[in-house]
Amino acid sequence: MRKNTHENRLVNIATNLALHVIMSLGLVLYASESMAQRYMNRSFAEDIKTIQSYLNSNQLDYPVLKMGTDDRVTISFDWMSHDFKHLAYRVRYCDADWTLSALTEMEYLEGLNEVVIEDPVMSMNTTFDYSHYEFTLPHEEMRLTLPGNYVVQVFDTDEPSSILMTACFSQVDPKVILSGAVDGNSVYGVKKEYQHLSFELLYKNGFAALPDELKVVVRQNGRHDNEVYGLKPTYTKPESLVYEDERRLSFEAGREFNVADFSHRYRYSGRIERITYHAPYYHVEMLPGKWNHGRNTAYEHDVDGGYIVNQQDTWSNAEIDYSVVHFAYPKEEPWLDGALYVSGRFCDGRLGEMNKMTYNFERHQYELDMVLKNGGYNFQYLFVPAGSKVGYPSRAEGSIWETGNEYQIYVYYRPLGSNYDRLIGFERIKTDF
Repeated sequence: MRKNTHENRLVNIATNLALHVIMSLGLVLYASESMAQRYMNRSFAEDIKTIQSYLNSNQLDYPVLKMGTDDRVTISFDWMSHDFKHLAYRVRYCDADWTLSALTEMEYLEGLNEVVIEDPVMSMNTTFDYSHYEFTLPHEEMRLTLPGNYVVQVFDTDEPSSILMTACFSQVDPKVILSGAVDGNSVYGVKKEYQHLSFELLYKNGFAALPDELKVVVRQNGRHDNEVYGLKPTYTKPESLVYEDERRLSFEAGREFNVADFSHRYRYSGRIERITYHAPYYHVEMLPGKWNHGRNTAYEHDVDGGYIVNQQDTWSNAEIDYSVVHFAYPKEEPWLDGALYVSGRFCDGRLGEMNKMTYNFERHQYELDMVLKNGGYNFQYLFVPAGSKVGYPSRAEGSIWETGNEYQIYVYYRPLGSNYDRLIGFERIKTDF
C-alpha cells in the first residue's frame, strides 16, 4: 500500500490532470457506451465485490444528497486481491430512468471529473484477501451543481475507457413536500395479499409545475424489478397533486424479510443453521427457506431489505472477513413456469444471474452460494414467472397485507424546453399498521 506522502500527492494531482485532459480532448472514450444503458450499482469485474453507496456514513440510508447541506455520499467496494490497482473514477449525469443524460460535464459539475482513488486499505487476518477502496462525494476537487441522478464509473487508469464498476446516487433540491399512507385495500382485494400506496405532492415556496412536466418513480424496499415509473396524478388540487392509482400503486406485501447476522463466527443469529470452517474459508449455512410461509403474524424485526457490513471482535474494518453463504429453499419438484431468486439490497435491488437459485434434484431444493462480506443481512425469496422480469414473494413465502414495508418516492421535474431531469422530491414512507 502506498504511503500518503507529499510526493504521492503530487503524482496523484498530475495523474488527475492528465486524465482530465484525456477526457476533454477525447470524448471517444464513451463512443462504445450505449446511451440507453440503465445504470445501477454493478460490477463488471469478477474481482470487485460489496459495492456500497450510502448517505452520511449510515449504511442503511439511501444515497440521496440534499443540496445546500453538508450531506456526503460514501462510495466503497473491495477488490478481491492484495495486488495494487491504480483506480480512478468519473461522474456522469443521468436522466430519471438512469440512462445517460445529454448534458456535458460542464453543465453539472465544477472541478475535475477524473479522480484517482487514494490509499486503498488491504485486509488483515482474513481468509479472503482484498483491498478496500472508499471515497466520499462531493469534495473540494469535484462539486455537483445540479439536482438529479449521478453514476460513478470506476476504471483502471491504464484503461480509462473500460468501466470496472458503477455506483449510483442522487441529489435533491426540494421543491415539493410528499406525504402518504399505505393500507390493505387494493384493486386485488381488501386486506389480503396486497398493499396500496397513496400519496400527495404539495408544491412549496411558490413552486408549480404541470403534471406532464413531472416524472414520478416509486420503489418498494429499494427494488428495481417492480418499480413504478411514469405515474400520472389521479386528481389535482390548486397547490398539490394526488396519486391514488389503484392498480399501479398496489404491491404484493410479501412477508417480513428473513434476518441473518453473521458478524460473529460463534454468536450468530437469525436464519443461520451453522457456521463452519472448511479450509480455506468460513461457510455460513442458512436454515432452509419458507421461514415466513404460513405464519399468522406479519411482524419480524427487519430493516426492509437493508444490510450492514461489520464484524465483532475486530480492531479495524480491515479485519472484516468474507464468508461463503449457502442459501437453500426446499421443494419436492422444481417450478416449471419460472425461476427463484434470493433478493435484498445486498443484491442492489435487482434480479440477475448472481442471485438466481439452481435446483438440486438430489437434495430436492433450490440452492445458491454467494461470497458475502460479514455483517447483518435481510433477504427474501422471489419467484419470477417465465417471460417476466418482476419477482413475487407470494409463491415462495406467502404474502399478507400487514407486512412492514418501506416505499421510496422520487419526483423529477423537466420543464418544457429543458433537456434534463431535476430531482425535486424524495420521501420514504413506511407502513404503519
